[in-house]
Amino acid sequence: MKNNGKIKKGLGRTLVAMLIVLAAFQCVSAADMPSNPIAGPMHVNINTANAGGYYIKFDGGGLNALHMTTSTSDRYGQLTTTSMKSGTFYISDTGGRGFFNNVLLMVAVRKPVEGEEPIPDDFRIKLRSSGYNWVPTGVLNQPPVAEDLEYISGAIDQTFPASSLCYGPQKWKPAGNNDPMNYPIYGDQDMMDDEAFYIYFVDLKVGELGENTVIPGLIDNGMVKVEYTIENLNSGLVAFNTYGWCAENQANQGEGVSWTNRIVGEGASGYVVDIVGEGGGEGGSSGKISYDSDDSSHPPGEWRPQVGNLNITSVPAGAKIYLDGVYSGQETNSSFVDFPAGEYRVYLECDEYEVTESKNVRVKSGYVTEKNFNLTKGSGSCFVSSVPAGADIFVDDTDTLWHTDSLITGIESGTHTITAYKDGYQPESADVTIRMGEQSEISFVFGGNKTDAYSPASSGMGDGKPDPLPSETEVTKEKIGEDMPEADGGIVGYIFDIFAGIFSGAPEASDSLPVVTTNASAPVAPPEATVAGPDPSGYDALPDETTENSGINDAEAGTGGLYVTSYPDNLPITLDGVKTDKKTPQYFCGLKDGFHKVMVSMVSDSSEPAKMAQKTVRVFSGDDSRIKLEPGVFSPKVSVTVQSKDFRDCVFMIEGESPEYTFPSTVSVEKSGTYLTVVKDGTFYTFNAGHQEENSVLNIQCPNAKENTGTISITSSPAGAAVSVDGYRTDLITPCTVDNVTEGNHILKVSKGGYYPEEKEIRFVNTGQSDNSDFSFVLKEYPYGSLRIDSTPSDSMIYLKGRYTGVTTPHEFEYLPIGSYDVAVVYNRTVYKEDIVTVAPLDKSGVTLYNVTLEM
Repeated sequence: MKNNGKIKKGLGRTLVAMLIVLAAFQCVSAADMPSNPIAGPMHVNINTANAGGYYIKFDGGGLNALHMTTSTSDRYGQLTTTSMKSGTFYISDTGGRGFFNNVLLMVAVRKPVEGEEPIPDDFRIKLRSSGYNWVPTGVLNQPPVAEDLEYISGAIDQTFPASSLCYGPQKWKPAGNNDPMNYPIYGDQDMMDDEAFYIYFVDLKVGELGENTVIPGLIDNGMVKVEYTIENLNSGLVAFNTYGWCAENQANQGEGVSWTNRIVGEGASGYVVDIVGEGGGEGGSSGKISYDSDDSSHPPGEWRPQVGNLNITSVPAGAKIYLDGVYSGQETNSSFVDFPAGEYRVYLECDEYEVTESKNVRVKSGYVTEKNFNLTKGSGSCFVSSVPAGADIFVDDTDTLWHTDSLITGIESGTHTITAYKDGYQPESADVTIRMGEQSEISFVFGGNKTDAYSPASSGMGDGKPDPLPSETEVTKEKIGEDMPEADGGIVGYIFDIFAGIFSGAPEASDSLPVVTTNASAPVAPPEATVAGPDPSGYDALPDETTENSGINDAEAGTGGLYVTSYPDNLPITLDGVKTDKKTPQYFCGLKDGFHKVMVSMVSDSSEPAKMAQKTVRVFSGDDSRIKLEPGVFSPKVSVTVQSKDFRDCVFMIEGESPEYTFPSTVSVEKSGTYLTVVKDGTFYTFNAGHQEENSVLNIQCPNAKENTGTISITSSPAGAAVSVDGYRTDLITPCTVDNVTEGNHILKVSKGGYYPEEKEIRFVNTGQSDNSDFSFVLKEYPYGSLRIDSTPSDSMIYLKGRYTGVTTPHEFEYLPIGSYDVAVVYNRTVYKEDIVTVAPLDKSGVTLYNVTLEM
């Protein structure tokens, strides 16, 4: 009987597959493309894809006013080429009139050449525009006033299918009365080859306000914001261009479209998406990404905030974006425009998907940085029982090799069909919703009265008891074969429903349907992200630090300090990839809470290349960190995989220094003499790695007893210093004792505001004698002050010495060494001012105050 049921199901699938094949022959293999080139480069009427038309005039207008940019602080824009299918760009105006009543977007899709895949039928682009609307003043070249403006977020929010392409094929865009071959569609286009495009125009339903309108406080500097998402295009090129329209009596050129962005020559700008493969890849910045601008809108030598753009995408989209452990408030696919340059840790969370591994992203000033994530479905379990027991359990037609009554684990989250086959009975089947980290239950009764099936999603009782049975009406509606076709399903959908009812393997004579209940347990905690060891390229990957939030986009975030020393002294310091004018030993203050990369270099007198050393260090808000680099000390290192069953939920450090690594991780260690530190359940463990060879495996085991643990005492002069053990901050203040310290090597660090932090590597032997367990520190004081920075308007970003601190005004920086500081305050990432502020000693002059009013 069981085999007969399976044969019927197989026959049903075969017939359905045949119908699918027949239906496919009724469809074209690719979208029907137009054969309708634009009539000319000027004096032509064009239709938009979202209704309406415009007259492209170009009498006396030109290519100098409109620009496309990826930064609201850069009005002149740039030629940008990206491989990401989702992103954001802006349309700006630098013309003397200062405005356009309406803005158009031209979308051009490259015509596939021989050997390339055709543009698919389901290709589409979602566009969303935001900007200002106003009633035209009717006065020549007269812009609106601020009180007449209305900002519209999502003026259009529409998806344009392949059928929107209504012009082309052609290789130029309308741009004036000269040879149209001088007006390519994108920057790198070779006008002499056969490359051609299909085109449509979109009315963005908003106007453009340039800098010459002299209206302060405009959102996005008055630019038109365009967000795009390209779907179902695995390879190809999409180019965006823009056009400006002015109403009658508003421009010297009269009513019509007489302006577009320049593609070649000085002031060129444009935006191109070059899709080289499905999904855009897993990596970081695409090598094709550019952000080229001479920034001629700013005088040479003027300080500007160091900003770039960050695009975060995922498959599927809709995941929450976390930056440095803090929810950014945005979901994929999203663009962070004019984002402060620096290092960020990014991970995503999405319902019913595993939390992604934390990826480290460097946002470089003046560049577009892109990061894509492929999300992995989460999994849950289902307890399957039956009366009688002993039935074979299938999940989505796949034999689990288990029999009822059994718990089936590792089922991908989502809706699945559970089927039970029992010799002598008709197979029983039901759909069950599996939720990540939860357990569902399903019970089949072979024979007897028919009952209904419930999914865990329908359970609202929350008491672990079976859900109540449905009413007779609900049961009748779900009888297979009695479903009516959906109104829009058509005849093919109706036929599918009929065949599904006949060949589904559902009961024929039995009146029983399975009963599904749910017993949801607490969600399973997501696994720790695995962190790779040092990058062989020479730039170490920053660690995945999941226990601390560094505070980007967090109003409560703070700053910390870092004391950099070296052997030998007097070596130049590079901090976070930027060369400083400082040499070791040096204290850096006002650093953003989080991870920072430090490098020193040493040039020898001989012809040998310079030696350098670099490390990643964790800076904590309100605390000082210390790091020592020794480029002149060479010790051979090998790659080792460190694993541990006992500590699998913990992290470890190499000799008590950042970064942290999860188990298992492949790290670089010295061949001999390296030790590892782990903290678990309040105990500080240390393990000597011994001698290791390349690509060896080191297994760490937790001692069964704590006989080798003891207590150490720590004092400092002055007292009141914070204590860290093996890189982990404790809540202890000197003088203090630290319990549960295992014998072996450990790192102790003490820090106190106004004093340079100190650390020691100790060898602890639990003899109970004070000479083995008492450790003291003498802290060296530096003259310090406090700097309070405020601004009008408030909530402006604060830069110290050209580096974004991660905090906004008002904010007070404590324990700054006295001296002069480059202070910059930035509002809305577009208005900023820089000054030199001298911090005076706190004990003599009190808090140094700096208050600035930004000109809006």
